[in-house]
Amino acid sequence: MKITDHMRYPHPVLSEYSQDYVTGEFRCEFIQQMTSEGELKLVAELALDSRELADLVETQRASIGYFLVCRRTYFNFLQAAPLGKSEKFFDASQMFGKVVLRPVIWTLHDVKSFSSPLIHKEFGEAVNLPKGSVIALGPEFSFSIDKKKFKPFESIFELAESPDVEPGTIFVDPMQDRITIFAEPTTHKALANIREIPRGKDIMLNTVYMPAVMEVVALLQGGDASVTGKHWYRVFKAKCDDMGIDPAARNQSPLVIAQKLLRAPLRKTISMMERL
Repeated sequence: MKITDHMRYPHPVLSEYSQDYVTGEFRCEFIQQMTSEGELKLVAELALDSRELADLVETQRASIGYFLVCRRTYFNFLQAAPLGKSEKFFDASQMFGKVVLRPVIWTLHDVKSFSSPLIHKEFGEAVNLPKGSVIALGPEFSFSIDKKKFKPFESIFELAESPDVEPGTIFVDPMQDRITIFAEPTTHKALANIREIPRGKDIMLNTVYMPAVMEVVALLQGGDASVTGKHWYRVFKAKCDDMGIDPAARNQSPLVIAQKLLRAPLRKTISMMERL
């Protein structure tokens, strides 16, 4: 079943996109993660601010849950879930790319003369709800499933020597299979040594990888799509999709995007220094 925010129903539907209810809310939160067994673990938190709709669920005249849809693999599943917190596991091999979650409440039986003081007066004092009617919709959530996104961010970079780079600086070349960061021999050796020390990764994130990511983002924002065919791009794009980031969007600064992708590297460095 394909549900959109623009669908209209002959009966009231509680949704942030409709005005069928003068007040009330269907609140939904999801946390997703991949298990070591290759399963998708979804933690759902569902709450309903409508006593009358909650009563339909509690008396088993209606059910609550969410659609889990991956159009790329034709996976479309309606998962029942209770109000409150719940955990469900799914075979992640059946999904790839963008996955959409859509919370929904639907009737299990015909409901005669349903009424609520929260329903807009245009529906009258009571309405009949046929079996299988959608009676509440939560907001749409989306994330990406791609094993590439679970690779360490450093895996898309490569340090290389070049005598043409000024000492103490780097040059970024994104046109290779991995984003290549060039440094002259002495600087290259120093960076290699930093990588080997405890917490050297945090130092590298700020001094090397973050400016490299900014360079790539600036390239994409400039309209250069030539890098999208490089091997590193799939990992990069999967991590962007997972965090809801469009690296080519020109209304965000490369610095802001880089800090989000690298999960605030400066904070990690400050935390490291405070423990010294």
